[in-house]
Amino acid sequence: MPGRHASDDRRRFQRDLRRAGVIALGVLVVLISAVLVARTLIGGSPDGDHVEGGAAAVEPVATTGAPTTTAAPATTVPPTTTTAAPTTTTTEPPRPPARQPSQIGVLVLNATSVAGLAGRLTDQLADLGYRTVPPDNHSENLDASVIWYVEGYDREAAILSEQVPDAELVLFPGDAPRAPITVVLGAGYQE
Repeated sequence: MPGRHASDDRRRFQRDLRRAGVIALGVLVVLISAVLVARTLIGGSPDGDHVEGGAAAVEPVATTGAPTTTAAPATTVPPTTTTAAPTTTTTEPPRPPARQPSQIGVLVLNATSVAGLAGRLTDQLADLGYRTVPPDNHSENLDASVIWYVEGYDREAAILSEQVPDAELVLFPGDAPRAPITVVLGAGYQE
């Protein structure tokens, strides 16, 4: 006597059993394919060896009680050992290009005993297209020139330093400069 849920038709039972086997085999194939794709994207095998070409050898899976299908032969690539130095990558956002001289305000201060030195450099910088503010004297004499710049003007200060080759580039030490770049001419400055 068959059970309550048993089918009377033996062929129907066998068909359902085969269908379940085919579905299980299909799920297995999909899982294996997903693992292979993941390995290919990562570029390695589960034991940490690098696999050339991104393909790994696949062992055939034995199934019982379900119809079998013949898969294409797997390609086996011999494992290779590669040693690479660890790299550190930092990604910084790309910096915009340096500002044009017409977008840069410059103040020139004279820290020497040579009268009119800051005024002459101010005129030269204005001729190069810089937005200059009226020159002035520094509160004390300096031996070496200094170019002070506010944050974000480091590249522009470096370009301007071609006009004052002996100058040291320094981030502006104060709170409110009169211009984004201040050139302080020291005794080492040559006209």
